[in-house]
Amino acid sequence: MIGLGSAWLWRFPLISILVAGATAGAGAAKLYKWVDENGQVHYSESIPLQYRDRANVEIDRRGRVLRRNEAQAEKKRQFEEESGRKQAEERRLTEAARRDKALLDTYTNESEIDLARDRNIAFPQQVLESFDPRINTARQRVETLRVEKQALVKAGKPVPPALVSEISANDKALEALLEQQKAKQAEIEQIREKYAAQKARYRELMDSAASAGGAAKTP
Repeated sequence: MIGLGSAWLWRFPLISILVAGATAGAGAAKLYKWVDENGQVHYSESIPLQYRDRANVEIDRRGRVLRRNEAQAEKKRQFEEESGRKQAEERRLTEAARRDKALLDTYTNESEIDLARDRNIAFPQQVLESFDPRINTARQRVETLRVEKQALVKAGKPVPPALVSEISANDKALEALLEQQKAKQAEIEQIREKYAAQKARYRELMDSAASAGGAAKTP
């Protein structure tokens, strides 16, 4: 049987404390496991004041974990994160309520939302339609220049640098027109989506109000 000398117990403080607690049969019912600034692990019946804001573990006299206590800094971080989430949710709800009120104050029926959508789409649609003839003209010009270049190459004649530059410039101009057309199409689609969302929300609010009104009238 292995003896438990005092030197051996000094090397293993937890065992020393547990053995002492078991032989004494009295005293505190739990111990604390905590770490100092040097990373040294300690076991004691109480934690020195300067280390109480650090993470620690409560254990019983048999070494079983009773509770894990987080560091104060971690608790503060969690509290601040939770507070931040709650504040963000409150702001979201407040903004949603403001938008709902503005929606009900602006329109009296769904047809008015459709009219507002059409008014806001009218000008972008005109701009979009103006791209077609401009793009066709640009394509024709690029095609004409390329045919001219191919004819020179086929005849074995040098292609003038000015022609090469003009082809490049017209290619870029055509590409820019196509990008602008694509952007205008996206703008119109965003307007449609905006008013579709408003219309759906307006319908929800009106249905909710009607349901509440009906419930209030029910005896």
